[in-house]
Amino acid sequence: MESSEFPKEADIVIVGVGGIVGSMLAYWFAELGQKNVIGLEKSSVIPSDLGSTAHASDFVYNTTHDKLSNWTTAYSRKFYEDNGFFLKKGGLEICRVGDYERWEELKRKVGSGKAFGTNVKLISASEAKEKFPLLDEDSIMGAMWDPDAGLVVPRSQDVVSFAVESAKEKGSLKTLTNTPATGFKIEKDRIIGVRTKKGIIKTNKVVVASGIWGPLLGDMAGVPVPLSPLEHPLLFFWTIATN
Repeated sequence: MESSEFPKEADIVIVGVGGIVGSMLAYWFAELGQKNVIGLEKSSVIPSDLGSTAHASDFVYNTTHDKLSNWTTAYSRKFYEDNGFFLKKGGLEICRVGDYERWEELKRKVGSGKAFGTNVKLISASEAKEKFPLLDEDSIMGAMWDPDAGLVVPRSQDVVSFAVESAKEKGSLKTLTNTPATGFKIEKDRIIGVRTKKGIIKTNKVVVASGIWGPLLGDMAGVPVPLSPLEHPLLFFWTIATN
């Protein structure tokens, strides 16, 4: 249940607790025994219906070129699996006919994946079509296949609920909805409080987990946050039953 009294101080304030990043921070703070964590959320609900998590594809792909990203993705996937939030379906990255630079990139990506512990491999166009029949086999050279890729189910927003409630049950977290951070109280280049329309919360530890609004929060604290939003298409396919 959300706190009925406005807190005057906190050991840690999370700005944006209604998304996957903020909620998981709250979860792990609680697991580590941290108390008196306040989670601020500008949405009226948790999980938030405003941020990136509410619009995420929820697809977990395991392979990239750096070791850290491979490790963190594998760690996250195991967390979802262990808590009943993962459906392993496999994933494809395709290469169109004639796009030899893309094909070389997929080869390098397979090399990175094998070096860092994922199970990716290159497959032929016919194998790709067998895995995803809507593909036009004649238009692709082949694909990179990751058998361990899959989806967070039902949605990553459900993981947010799980993480927040778990932190609350441990007595670690209190949340405030309809409460965006409006600024920070700073003395001698150190944050000593978070401003909201309801009042100031005294704290010297703030975590900004506000996604696309991160640069705005950074400006309030005098800290530049490099972030560029990326637009991309997303299509969902499913079987249509006919009589």
